[in-house]
Amino acid sequence: MVIKNFLDDLLKDDVKKFHFHLSGYTQSKIKPVPRGKLEGKDTLDTAQLLTGHYGSQEALLVTINILKEIGQRELAYQLEINMSPQEQPCLSRDIMKKEANQGDKLKLLLTCGGNSLDSYDRFVIVVNKSSSEQIQYLNFLSKLKLFCVLDFDPNSAAVGGLCHSYRESRVANLHLPVQFQGKTEKVIKELNLYLQTSWVFCNGRHDLDNNLNKELDYKNWLRKSCRDVEHLVSFICNPDVFLHGRCLIIFLLLSPVDMNKDPIFDTYKSFIKHTDERNIITICESQSRYLKWRELVKEKCDFDIELLSINELTLSEINGTIIGLGPVTSSSTRLLPSSGSSAVVLKQKDEDLLTALDVLCLNQCENIYDENSSKFHDFRITVEEEFYRGAKVRWWNFYFCDKDMEKSFIKRDKYENVKKMIRSQRTHSSNTCVLLTLFHDPGCGGTTLAKHVMWDLRQEFRCAVLKDNTVPKTEVANQVRHLMKLESEKLSPVLLLVDDSKETENHFDLLNCIRQAVEDLSSIHLDDAQSCKVIILNCVRSQNPVEQYRQHNQNQNQYITAKLTPQEQKEFEKKLKELKETHEKPENFYSFMFMKNNFDRKYTENLARNTLENFDFSIKTAKLFSFLALLNTFVAKSEIALSLCEDFFQMKMIRWKEDSVLDRMKPYSNFLLIDSVDEWGGYKGVRILHHAIASACLEELERSHHLKVSDIVKEILHYDLFFSVRVVKQRLMLSIQRMLIERQLKKDGEEREPFSPLVNKIHSQQGRQTVQEIFVKASSRFQTSLSIPQALARYLYINVRDFPEAMKWAEKAKNINENPYTVDTIGQIHKSNLRCNIEREKQETSHNPEDLHKNIEIAKNGWKAFQRAQELSDLDNEVEEEAADDDSEDYPRKTYNIKGYVSILEISFLVFEILSRLPFFEKNDLLKKHYLQSFLNGLIPINNVHKENSVANSRYVEIIKEHQPFLVKLKSEVKEVFDFLNSYFTYIKQNSELDTLNHRIVTDHFKKYVDLFCSTPDERRKEQENKANLSLKLDIEEHKRFLEKNQADTFSGILQYLDKPAEEMERITECYAFLLRNMVNERPRKAKINYIMSNIVLYHLKANSKHVKKHRDLCVLLQEVLQDVGLQHPFPDPYFLALLLFWPSPTDENIDIATFVTAIRKSSNKYLSKLFQKRSTVAYFYLGKEEGLKRLVSKRSLDKSFLSKMHRDALAQLWWSGEIFREEDIIRRLYRVKGTIEQGEVYANYGKQKIPVRPARISGIRSGFSTENVSFYIGFAINGPLAYNIKYEN
Repeated sequence: MVIKNFLDDLLKDDVKKFHFHLSGYTQSKIKPVPRGKLEGKDTLDTAQLLTGHYGSQEALLVTINILKEIGQRELAYQLEINMSPQEQPCLSRDIMKKEANQGDKLKLLLTCGGNSLDSYDRFVIVVNKSSSEQIQYLNFLSKLKLFCVLDFDPNSAAVGGLCHSYRESRVANLHLPVQFQGKTEKVIKELNLYLQTSWVFCNGRHDLDNNLNKELDYKNWLRKSCRDVEHLVSFICNPDVFLHGRCLIIFLLLSPVDMNKDPIFDTYKSFIKHTDERNIITICESQSRYLKWRELVKEKCDFDIELLSINELTLSEINGTIIGLGPVTSSSTRLLPSSGSSAVVLKQKDEDLLTALDVLCLNQCENIYDENSSKFHDFRITVEEEFYRGAKVRWWNFYFCDKDMEKSFIKRDKYENVKKMIRSQRTHSSNTCVLLTLFHDPGCGGTTLAKHVMWDLRQEFRCAVLKDNTVPKTEVANQVRHLMKLESEKLSPVLLLVDDSKETENHFDLLNCIRQAVEDLSSIHLDDAQSCKVIILNCVRSQNPVEQYRQHNQNQNQYITAKLTPQEQKEFEKKLKELKETHEKPENFYSFMFMKNNFDRKYTENLARNTLENFDFSIKTAKLFSFLALLNTFVAKSEIALSLCEDFFQMKMIRWKEDSVLDRMKPYSNFLLIDSVDEWGGYKGVRILHHAIASACLEELERSHHLKVSDIVKEILHYDLFFSVRVVKQRLMLSIQRMLIERQLKKDGEEREPFSPLVNKIHSQQGRQTVQEIFVKASSRFQTSLSIPQALARYLYINVRDFPEAMKWAEKAKNINENPYTVDTIGQIHKSNLRCNIEREKQETSHNPEDLHKNIEIAKNGWKAFQRAQELSDLDNEVEEEAADDDSEDYPRKTYNIKGYVSILEISFLVFEILSRLPFFEKNDLLKKHYLQSFLNGLIPINNVHKENSVANSRYVEIIKEHQPFLVKLKSEVKEVFDFLNSYFTYIKQNSELDTLNHRIVTDHFKKYVDLFCSTPDERRKEQENKANLSLKLDIEEHKRFLEKNQADTFSGILQYLDKPAEEMERITECYAFLLRNMVNERPRKAKINYIMSNIVLYHLKANSKHVKKHRDLCVLLQEVLQDVGLQHPFPDPYFLALLLFWPSPTDENIDIATFVTAIRKSSNKYLSKLFQKRSTVAYFYLGKEEGLKRLVSKRSLDKSFLSKMHRDALAQLWWSGEIFREEDIIRRLYRVKGTIEQGEVYANYGKQKIPVRPARISGIRSGFSTENVSFYIGFAINGPLAYNIKYEN
């Protein structure tokens, strides 16, 4: 019997639910089955009873409807498609009779038989052209959780269009189908998918003045756009984007569809190719239009859409029906605190913009359920049980305790301390943004404590939790600023919780970004400094929270440990009694009980011993449990996706419920929890209840079952299932990698352990062979990742000192991806090898000259590696793709820029040390030390160095001769590195611990340099009177020395004179004019460039000076320079001049200025990356409204307009905040350029020319890659044009 077979797939609890709904079934003309007849019936009895009571055909319909009502939609779907062809038409007729009221049918289709839109993760809308009359009835789109809208109306974004209407109340990013190509995870991240609606224009977009965005006829659409739309459909239906059945596609037909020749029908066919037709429904207001569409689908797709269509309701009725559906996942009005104890409404559109933040409202959890209903009671029991078993705390947990004051939430001992710390910083700190840290043992309730404090401070602060630590810091800063100023003229203070931080993470970047973003606003609101506050509460997992607390500023830090105070223990005892009143067997809430037992390891050891008594590693259930124990012990926030667990058990039928995995996992399921994971649109993951339980289980497996962690690692690496390309699998793969390579801080908190805890454990238990076996296997699994071979190389050279084998794996990492980090590892191996040799030789009484040859070869190879690493770090395109993969390696990815230089110094001084220990170069003998200085300065050859005649010394001389080119240039190379690093540390703000460490290393080595090379006075005195030939030559040299003395021999030095007296600039300009007249036998390219720049600067200081050339003459001279240098000049100076002199006027479209923008970007990246990597540049000139040189408006001249009215500090604040561009003097003098933002890039539009421009400020453009019309002011910086004060046209 068909019905019996499907009922067999239900669990016992589901069968009970089926009986309950069957006894109350009212959708048939026949009376329901009496409840007494169902008591004690099995699935066979139930099936027979159904058939006898309703007849065979209606029994199928009743079964399908009840399965949907109890949440077994997939099972219902399977039953429908298993029906015989003869039964399906009858079913169709019955459904149509039952659903003559199509409102019920619409609810059924959208909610799977329930009353909530939560049945689907997201909705996809495919819509054709709409009219203004229709749009007023399409408000329901704002109610749906839209993933994307495929819009075939090119006028939709214009005023009166559907897209424009939607964006009045919700956020949508405007995209094209082509933007969905590329790696799935990259597309999701770039387009803000899941976080904000993507509105995709599938056939033109007329609000953009661009011929490329015109609507195409059908023939041209097939040729030019169809493939991109098909790719978009394939992307949407990719199981990495949505699991089967979790997304509903709605075809909303608002206008006629041309038979056979309509892009929207081709799109329907594409969806049919990639997903089951049951995942697609059609909504059509016009009956005649629907019938044509139905026939078209039936003819071309061999499928009748009758069951999956709404065609008898008006748009007004459709709109009202959908808006009336649940879930009411938020109260109708969400409130935020505001000034003067008032409250403001948090609009849905504003919340859409806060993609990185989970906002806690004043009225969180209120007015969502009927709190007297059984549904609310059941919900409360479930939420509380999940939390006390080990789930993350939810706002509901605090809400329930607030509603029942006699059963309050447990306040940890540090609760008042943390709250007092936050309030104190708001009141007394002068900083606009303050970073407070709560150090906590893993799993001791640190996050729960932080959220408890936040819940109780939600009246005083606008509170939010950072949802994703990987969101760019600038984007988080923009959103925090937006939250501060929402719906109020006065700013409101913000409390931001950053959760699950690692000790090794540096959150000062976030602090600085938020501080800058807030200070952008604070100049307008100087009267209310307390409101201009952001408090970041940073929860940090620590191996030693007490020690971390002691090492930091105790006014801005607190700690909580895995140890209860006597008062806390009483609170836990009290809570257990309360739980016994409302929950069955609360003693099985193991996470709660572990804490109640004061985190006693004996409790978890007993739990593990009793549960794992009959553990058998050969069984899949036991294997999966051991995998979870391993991951949850060594990787924070790890889980295995529920769908992966189902695949592991080969549970192919999608109709299985979540609980069936837990059912398979018995007897270990009491230790397991199914959690929601927010990444990639959300999915379910399985994990162990608590870190301590997972750890105890691992120890028990080793103690009682002789199963070592290495055995489990090898087993998890064995399964192909876990290593194919899927998003949820990639998250598991990342967890496995982290387990192998992620290092922790040492107990003292000063530096990190050399290897991950897992590798340390395996090394201590089984040694090198097992560690290497695991890394070798992992390397075969992660073939495109450089992390594993790089980590193995580090293990081999640090722990084992097997330098040849380490080099083999370091080379493998480099072959995967040659970047600064992989090449640096090679250099580090050479450096360690050299140090090891030096230490060994110090212990030896006799010395072999061949050791010198070997050591210099090692040093040369290391020197070359570090030089190459630095070159790679200075290239245009730094490797970013592996960054997240390797964050736990030696190098903080976003601050690496001078490590190669520092390492060159280190290895160079090792060479100096080796040389200074030779018999004839001993540094303790002043004469021999002088010989070493002279040799390294290239003043005397090695043969002229006085030494004793011996076989050893003769061999030393031969070796030094062989390596003399390397050794003699070493001193000058070291001097260049010191000069560069001196500039770096002088001109660049040190903003990381790495900068501080490098500065200390460089300072120490410079002392050695002084000691070695600068001990004799007047070392640099050279012959100066060789060139008494011609007075002209002497004059030229004298002019060059004048420029050098006045720091005017460089392009940047001349720019500095914008703030100096005009007389000095006149002498400099005159000096360059002399050089150009007289350097006839040289190619004075640099002098020409500097001469043009000096003219521009002098013009802005003294426009009527006789030394200023005309604009036309400067252009001619610059043309000569550009012809000479081409477009690959290593320095940006000539292209900067091209922007200043050749930037087009509003009527001039002929100059291809974009060519010079590309050139200046390339050259400045090469030239400036060494000094200004990740730093912002300054605009020296702005684009004005005049012509010629007058069109360039210097910042100095703009400042003059304000300094008579305000103090310089106040003016600096205006520039800093960007508010300067609202001032009338600025608006009057600067030219506002029209442009577009496309794919996240800003362009200035001059006719057909699109000139790439960078946004000057972090808040310039919002995320999501939406294509928009904008306007802005242009500033000219050394790395290209900058866009200031960007305004969106809409």
